[in-house]
Amino acid sequence: MQVPVHELVDLSKIRADGREPTPREIREALPRGWVLDEDGVTAHRDARALFSEGWVLVVGLVCFAAAAIGFFAYALPRGIGGWVRLAIVALVLVIAGGIVAPLVTRALNRR
Repeated sequence: MQVPVHELVDLSKIRADGREPTPREIREALPRGWVLDEDGVTAHRDARALFSEGWVLVVGLVCFAAAAIGFFAYALPRGIGGWVRLAIVALVLVIAGGIVAPLVTRALNRR
């Protein structure tokens, strides 16, 4: 998705003398995670930022799920019923993490 640069950065504040800013100055002024397109007028999200920081969310989700499964495993009844309930809890945690993780990622990238 391409976004006009003027929506991300106030171009009038980049150069105080009134001249048009250079592409280098625009790139430096862009928020973290944005890359200037070749046309110099639009920018797009840098997908590399997601891959470099996404491991934090994955590790957090795995640790949280493991702790929750460990806590619930002792509280569940023994036998096949307990394993079924444990599988349901694990499935709910994975689905909730799949919804929460992108929300957290978007919130972090907006900073």
